Amino acid sequence: MNSTELKTAAHAAWEEHDEALAEQHFLAALAIDEQDAVTNYDLALLYKYQSRWAQSLRYNRRTTELNPEDAAAWWNMGIAATAIADWATAAKAWEFFGITLPLDAVEHATPDLKLGLIPVRITQGDQVEVLWANRLDPARAQIVSVPMPDCGVRYQDIVLIDGAPRGTRELNGKDVPVFDWLEFWQRANYSTYVIEATVPSELAANTLGLLVLDSDMALEDWANLMPMQHPAGGEETQHAHDAASEATVAWQPERQLGVAALNDQALADVLDAWQAAHPEVEITEVYNALDAQEDDAEKEAMNEAAQ
Repeated sequence: MNSTELKTAAHAAWEEHDEALAEQHFLAALAIDEQDAVTNYDLALLYKYQSRWAQSLRYNRRTTELNPEDAAAWWNMGIAATAIADWATAAKAWEFFGITLPLDAVEHATPDLKLGLIPVRITQGDQVEVLWANRLDPARAQIVSVPMPDCGVRYQDIVLIDGAPRGTRELNGKDVPVFDWLEFWQRANYSTYVIEATVPSELAANTLGLLVLDSDMALEDWANLMPMQHPAGGEETQHAHDAASEATVAWQPERQLGVAALNDQALADVLDAWQAAHPEVEITEVYNALDAQEDDAEKEAMNEAAQ
């Protein structure tokens, strides 16, 4: 096959989810014409979605050498460099977009450009959830929602995000773009606890919120989660972040609450204080639905088995 036929075959294989064959055809096409910027970009894109970051970085860099105005290649180069904490290369990539990454500060801590709140779409199998996160730089965001346990993501996890927005969500009366996650960048130490309780009033719920905040934890009332239409079809769970985005309905005493806490005792102390302040609250069940230590140990074992 000539290079054109190889590229066509590569895309056909990719569409059929035969990524190994797609890679083989892309590499064969580049062996014929190494200076084909489009094929270098396509191969880098394939590696991106396989989380093969060193290879993605290599072919995105080559694409920018061949076509210095290829904005998509520069952005994907920034993502790949961020994934492997190559901050010097990431800084070069973001500079193309007028974004400055202070390399002197990187010597002491990972970058935090404080780019504001964004919604991040987490897709884990059939579970799709849109969470709010603080955007640390163009390619990373730190989760500030308390995700549902089945989501697999925990409060304060740092995730790698894609560059192309898909859909919008409302924040303080303004539409903000939703970004798809790619993978975990750094896991947090917070576990996700579920509290099922009868809470007679919104005042009692607000008291719990204040106690949690004062204890360096996070609370989310999952009764406020909203089903939304996914851009590709189906539904996804949307976490509200401001009062205006929550539906105004009559208070329902039966609540399911998500709490992010570092350990059992910290949560127990908060719940004791809550019931002392509001003895009318009836807690029916409390359990650790996503234990940070067990979750991390399980994923580490899976990674070792895959190697």
